[in-house]
Amino acid sequence: MKKKYVMKLTPIIVAGSLLFVRVNETLAKPSSHLYDVPKIYAVENRRYQTNKELTMHVGYLPSDAFNKGYLIGGSYTHFFNSYLGWEVVNLNYSFNQATHLKKDLMDCCALEVQNVGFNGALDYIQWYGLSNLVYTPFYTKYLLFNRKVIHGEFSLVGGYGAAHFAHTGTKGMFSGGFYLRFFNESGHSWKFDFRDNVYLQSSLGPTHALSLTIGYSFNLFSNPSSNPKGDG
Repeated sequence: MKKKYVMKLTPIIVAGSLLFVRVNETLAKPSSHLYDVPKIYAVENRRYQTNKELTMHVGYLPSDAFNKGYLIGGSYTHFFNSYLGWEVVNLNYSFNQATHLKKDLMDCCALEVQNVGFNGALDYIQWYGLSNLVYTPFYTKYLLFNRKVIHGEFSLVGGYGAAHFAHTGTKGMFSGGFYLRFFNESGHSWKFDFRDNVYLQSSLGPTHALSLTIGYSFNLFSNPSSNPKGDG
């Protein structure tokens, strides 16, 4: 009886022993990827660089609910390296146009539209000039319609300048925002610029004037594909 019981247990014991050995070997065996050589990814250098840049642009300046301006202007920017530059000057002239709301109030209801923040006159910007620092943290590549690669940049801008108003003279103005740049094959580029311009009014406090511009930029005095000085 005892012998039969032992004979029945023997296959179970053997199978269990083999399973234990197999599991132990599997756990003890190092992963096949443990000693793999790390993969190397190539970081592509910039195809286009900017150094001394001249930009001509047009844009839109919605001053308030009663006035909107159409901008024409230009800027000159010097880049110290691939990520830091100085927009030495950015000059803009605004062609003002009354909004439909202002026309309706004056035509329909014979109302005189005023703004206490401008000493009784609804004033608007005629021209303004700025000087800004430019910081470019991202160099980008886009695939257009799955056919063409477009190189570009994302840049932050911020600085100070002055704005001249039609009736109340000149006031200091801070400016901050960003722009997107898209290079063409010649190395020149299109710029889409978005900025918040802030000036101070005695009765209204800080007043915002958004500006949206589209510009075409030329790289002056150097090959647009070469590195600007100071960039190793």
